[in-house]
Formats: sequence, C-alpha cells, structure tokens
Amino acid sequence: MNTKNKIFWTSLLIGDFLIFYWSLYLALFLRKMGLPDVKIFNDLQEPFLYLFFIWAFIYFILDFYEISLFKKKISFLRGIVVFIFLAIATGTVYFYFQPQLELTPRAILFLTVLNFVILSSLWRVLFLRLTGLKNFRKKIFFIGYCEEMGEILRSDLFDYEIIGIYTREEVPSSMMKEIKIFDDFEKVEEISENIEILVFSSDLKEDKKVIKKVFSSFPLDVKYMEFFSLYEEITRKAPLRSLNEWWFLENISKPKDKINEVIRRFFEVTTSSVGIIILLLIFPFIALLIKIDSKGKTLYKQERKGEGGKKFTLYKFRTMYDNPKKEGTPWREEDGSEITRVGKILRKTHLDELPQLYNILKGDISFVGPRPEIITLAEEFEKKIPFYRLRYLVRPGLTGWAQINYPPSMNVKEAEEKFKYDLYYIKNRSFFLDIIIILKTLRTIF
Repeated sequence: MNTKNKIFWTSLLIGDFLIFYWSLYLALFLRKMGLPDVKIFNDLQEPFLYLFFIWAFIYFILDFYEISLFKKKISFLRGIVVFIFLAIATGTVYFYFQPQLELTPRAILFLTVLNFVILSSLWRVLFLRLTGLKNFRKKIFFIGYCEEMGEILRSDLFDYEIIGIYTREEVPSSMMKEIKIFDDFEKVEEISENIEILVFSSDLKEDKKVIKKVFSSFPLDVKYMEFFSLYEEITRKAPLRSLNEWWFLENISKPKDKINEVIRRFFEVTTSSVGIIILLLIFPFIALLIKIDSKGKTLYKQERKGEGGKKFTLYKFRTMYDNPKKEGTPWREEDGSEITRVGKILRKTHLDELPQLYNILKGDISFVGPRPEIITLAEEFEKKIPFYRLRYLVRPGLTGWAQINYPPSMNVKEAEEKFKYDLYYIKNRSFFLDIIIILKTLRTIF
C-alpha cells in the first residue's frame, strides 16, 4: 500500500483516538456542568476504549478514512446520521453486558457520540485544509500527452497540483478548460520556477531533443518522474501500456518470502477451519431454502484456473436455475432472470461464497488474490489481454483488490480494466494491503 495513504489513514486514526477521549471528558463535563470526577473518568476509560474500536471499524465501513468522501457532502452527512444510529445502538448493547459499572452511562454515551461526531468532523476538515493547501501540494508539469492522462484529471489529486502540459499533439478540449497546454518550451520558462516535478510520457522520455530542451528550460533541482509511476500511485492500478519484459523483471519477478507465506497459510488454515465449522451448522438451512425455491443441486461446482495456471474445482451455493445446456457459459450472469429468488439473497449477503472456505483449506485459493476465472474466459483473456498470465503468479482469492475496486466484468474490455488492479496487487502485495482489502470487503458486505 502507498506510504502516503498509510500516513493519511494513520494520522486520521490517531486524531480520532485523541478526540475520543476529549469527547468522553467533555460528555462528563456537560453531564455535571462542571469538572468531572477523576475516578469516574478513569473507570469509564477502559470500557469506552473497547467501544471506540467498534466505532473506528464503523467509521472505516462508512468511508470516513477516504479522501473522496469529504468531497461528497450528501454522502458525508448520510454517513454521519448512520454512524450516530450505529454508535448509540452498539453502545447500548455493549453497556448492557457491563453490569459491574456503578454508573449507567446512557446520557454520557449519547453525549460522547455527539461530541465525537462534531469534533472528528472538524478534525477532518482541518486536516484536509492543512494538507490540501496549495503550498503543501507538489506542483507538477507533464512533458507529453497520453490517453491515461484523462484518468489522472478525474481522480482525487490530493498531493498534486497540475501546472500544465507540454505537447504538440491535439488534446481534447475538455482537458484544455482545466489545465494550460504549451507547445513551446520558451513559454514554459515563465512558470518553470514554480514547478517541482516533471512527469514524462513514455514516448518523450527518451527523445534526446526534448530532454535537451528540458535541461535548459527548468531548474536543476526539479524532480523527474515517469507518467505511469504517477498513474499507478493515483489510480492504484497498473498501466498496461507501460508493461514490457523489463517491467516484469523489475516489479513482479521477485523471490517469495517463505516466512510470510507460512504465516499466511497458517492464518488461512485456522480461519477457514473455524469458518467451515460455522458453515456446517447453517448448511442444512441454506440447502433447504435452495431446494424449496428451485430444482437442482445445492452446491455449484465449476473448473477455474489457479496459481501457475493449474485447474481446480471451485465450490459455491447454487444461485441460478439449473440449466445443463448453459453450464459454464461465459457472461451467463448478465441475464439476471436466471438467478433464483433465494440466489438473489445469497448473492446480496455473499453467503453463496461460503463453500469456498473448503477451497481455502485445500490451498486452491487464498482469502485475498485475483479472482479465479472460468476456464473458457481465462483462455480468451490470455489471447486478448497482454501479460494476462501474470495473474497466475499468486494464488487466486475469495476477495481481492480488483473485486473491491471494479464491478464484475461483462466483456474483454472490462476484464482488461480489472486486470490492471490485479497487477497493482501482485506488484504491491503485502500483509497490510491484504488487511485493507479484507476490511473493505467487509464494508461492502455491510
């Protein structure tokens, strides 16, 4: 995961923890309309601390640790209302099981939630204003133009301010309204002192004439960067256009961390074993509902491609009407009429995925990784999407970076877009990124 994102999330979380204690102290102050008793404050700190971890998770689910949320006022206000309801509900249930507390903190709970919402919202506004000021944002200038530049402009440029573009190619008029276009380096010299980073397109980074002009037109202390590195940092997906054999050797071809793999596998075996025990308890009820709703088998089996391109059988609860003629038909899910009534509920709640815990226990898939494709689709993508076989470097997953960032693909073009996210995951794969993906998956479910 990008270091800047880690710092962003960590800063907000630390601020929230400090605000939480201030909210509790302020709630006690408002409750008594005076300085609170030190003993009461100390007694409430521990039980409220456990509760705050629950609230922090709810904040994460509601996107309060994402930059994009603060640019959507309606979504932000809706999230506040939902949080207040969930925080009071979880707090009420939590303190119901805390009979040992001498003080029943009903009023304090409500005041703490209210204080926390107000102060944490102000903290976010202040944090974004300070870090988002133009003086703190890096000023970048593009040398060359490419199609992917449009994606950058549509993204949240939290860390950067675009000064302009040097290009002699025709640029879409929609982009010209937002940034200045230069076709002569002499005109760029007027603003060159304000530029901190020069971002080169792949076609101009090796143009000797352009490089010579750049050295004579910009300050010597300016930083140089390739466009696709910036593209990956902002969009969090790998640019297919930049891929070649050297990119593979530099970014993907790395020896496996054996210790990390052992820890990962231990976690998968223990967690999936517990999950399977729970699955066995609810299996009869789900199976009965599937059978009552439609004819056919309870479990759906299908061959998929896994690590190293090896085939394996994936298990799911059946959510579609049994139709042997269409078994394994690519893009079948496009026809929603073939999904059963119970199937719609199972998909909405993601309960149809539970049998894949057996695949995780066997080692066919992991909790996190690229989604395993149907054999016929995988073979088609291998022919039409460059470097698609790189997906087989790691085990596929029950969830993944592509799954939480892009909807299910319905054609080759969408599959290619989704593959960019898979490549980003393969390149940046880490325990921290896996945790983020799992939490974001839980957020999607909720």
